[in-house]
Amino acid sequence: MKIKIILFLLFTTISMAQKPIQIVIDSIIYTDLNEQKSREFSIFYTIKNNSNNKVSFFLNTKSIFPSVESSLRYSPTYTLFQNDKEVQLSKIFTRKIATSNGLDSNNTIDEILNKSKDSLLIELEKYRKDSMYYQNKKNKALMQSVFNLHPNESKQYNQKLYWNKNRYIQNQDLEYYFNEQDLYFLRIELTLMKKEFSNILTPQQLELVLENPNFISGNYYSNKLEIYFKE
Repeated sequence: MKIKIILFLLFTTISMAQKPIQIVIDSIIYTDLNEQKSREFSIFYTIKNNSNNKVSFFLNTKSIFPSVESSLRYSPTYTLFQNDKEVQLSKIFTRKIATSNGLDSNNTIDEILNKSKDSLLIELEKYRKDSMYYQNKKNKALMQSVFNLHPNESKQYNQKLYWNKNRYIQNQDLEYYFNEQDLYFLRIELTLMKKEFSNILTPQQLELVLENPNFISGNYYSNKLEIYFKE
């Protein structure tokens, strides 16, 4: 009887310690884009439900951001490591191909400015007609990001990041030189939140989310995988 009790307690402890989901970087493939003088990284990662229950959480897998500027975003974030040291910079990679002047290669300056101006005017007009426009827009985006995983289900994603091959970056007091001889690793993080969105969710939505034990929150970290910075 004592052995059964010990085994039961041990199994319970292990089950409680195991996190319901897992994120793994499967591979990082790079391609040199000679015309843009930049490198494209394709990052393949998997999110898996390790539990026997369906789990849900807020997550927008259409984008990814540096962890140093994540704030209350509900997208995956990434951290770059130079050898074993975390790089505290947000402007290492871009999510679009950029030319040497920092602009999208498919647009002129005038096109970008005109497009931004038109978009801003449209947004302002919508807000003028409805003071709750921005609140409703944020609420809709958040609710559309609800991510569901059935028991033991896995989903794989691919994000592209671009590096302009600039090896020296300075940001205020921080200076980094990306020595070609060093090793570089990437990690992906999921910061899943619920109560932090109380100002976006309606009271009814917030209550449903907080009372559902399978609507999870917490911090989840992937493995570190080498990302190629050599020529």
